[in-house]
Amino acid sequence: MEDYLLAIYRLNKDGGPAKTNDIADSLDISPASVTEMVKRLSEQGLVEYERYRGATLTRKGYRHAHRMHRKHRLVEKFFVDVLKSDTDSAHASACHIEHSFTDEAARQLCRIIGSPDVCDCEEVCEDLCDNRQLQGTALSELVEGQSARISHLICDSPEKVRKLIAMGLVPGRSIKMESGMPMRGPMVVRMDDSLVALDREYTRLVMVDLEE
Repeated sequence: MEDYLLAIYRLNKDGGPAKTNDIADSLDISPASVTEMVKRLSEQGLVEYERYRGATLTRKGYRHAHRMHRKHRLVEKFFVDVLKSDTDSAHASACHIEHSFTDEAARQLCRIIGSPDVCDCEEVCEDLCDNRQLQGTALSELVEGQSARISHLICDSPEKVRKLIAMGLVPGRSIKMESGMPMRGPMVVRMDDSLVALDREYTRLVMVDLEE
């Protein structure tokens, strides 16, 4: 069902109803199968279908399809930015993962790599993965002895994101400021039983929630 919604969603982007033959071509299936499924989607209130004209997503259908599309782009972004996959491989992987990718998993991943740049509907996406809704304190602002839990990362550089992940600086991790060197030197933090020295540049990219 979701593949049909996504196909209609993408075809509707061209400004008109999605034709049966166009949906069939995009999914590599027969027009008869498309017609049958579109009628079922119409019965579920997800599409409006007119014979000989095509299918258009309802508000309900649009919300569902847009959410799936956003998850797809988020997974693609992870494969390209973090795993350094090529775009074709990332797209193929996202097609397999998007259907089982939960909203909570999307939110967690978004806290690490940021939102994919596909949102044109705040109402649909603000509860899925919009880091603009998150608040927090930069790790660089912690004083010696202060503890916190990592909330999210604010970084547009894939290289820096990969480095932060490699050091274990990911959302949900508890962290404690051990010391900050003078003269803009590195800051030393504790995570579990490990001490990590961080350049101040990186501590400004890690947002935390302070612990009382």
